[in-house]
Amino acid sequence: MKYINPITITDSLLDASNVTEADATEWTSGGSFSTGQTCMVTTTANGAATATHKIYESVHVGINSGHDPTVDDGTNWTELSSTNRYKMFDQVVQDQTTRADSIEVEITPTTTATGIGFINLSASEITIVSNDPTDGEVYNKTFSMVSDSGIINWWTYYFTPIERIKNLAVFDLPPTLGATLTITITDTGATAACGICAIGEYRTIGDTIYGANFSIRDYSQKTEDASGRVTITSGPYRDVADVTVVMQNSQFNVVKQLLTAQRSIPAVWVPDETRNGTIIYGFYDRFDQMLANPANTECVIRIEGLI
Repeated sequence: MKYINPITITDSLLDASNVTEADATEWTSGGSFSTGQTCMVTTTANGAATATHKIYESVHVGINSGHDPTVDDGTNWTELSSTNRYKMFDQVVQDQTTRADSIEVEITPTTTATGIGFINLSASEITIVSNDPTDGEVYNKTFSMVSDSGIINWWTYYFTPIERIKNLAVFDLPPTLGATLTITITDTGATAACGICAIGEYRTIGDTIYGANFSIRDYSQKTEDASGRVTITSGPYRDVADVTVVMQNSQFNVVKQLLTAQRSIPAVWVPDETRNGTIIYGFYDRFDQMLANPANTECVIRIEGLI
């Protein structure tokens, strides 16, 4: 069982991106916006307190002018979403950064980054390159996002529809401080998309044992009329997992400290590295540690994914 505690991607860390920010009109302190009109804030040069890279909708009655969306309490502006460029770096799984053919970003973390988690992908492959300022290229790998799950014989190989891997976790990045990561998400001839790209240091809790339970909580609406006909309105969903992890008793204290520090902080949780379907981006609802015997501790963790 591993998890990646992601760093916050800001302007100072995002060196380059081929995804343009043209989602809405840039807010300016002297600009005028009517009710229902949208704006975005990508810079502080126009008077905004923070470059949030968010899109806002005016709810002010009449002309909305001089009200900074980044510090507004909801009286004048409603936050809608991140801009397309930054959707892959926020905490909303089902909002995706999208671009025709490929998404390419360059990021230079200011702390050690040994893991990357990708959630809610649409891609044929992902390439990760790490360049050290002194040693040059220290990592270069391409990951195919074509799934071989369910391919059990020649019949299924030739006739099973091609499925894509939606989530990916990488744990072998060199722990090189100051290295620049170039990430390319490719889907040539289609639209590449990424819901979450989480970069940070990974930690190991212990070994997941059999009996883990994985499910989803569906928020679709089902309406039944007087004749018994059911109309289903598709909605979002969240992943849920109940996982039991075993570790040596000598790890009891450090795991308790790690999980306590991680409370209410979203992370990429990977109960089983061999099954990408177990990867969840979210938070743990609770954990219970039990000194099972003189050698081992068992830890039961409930993980709830973000939508």
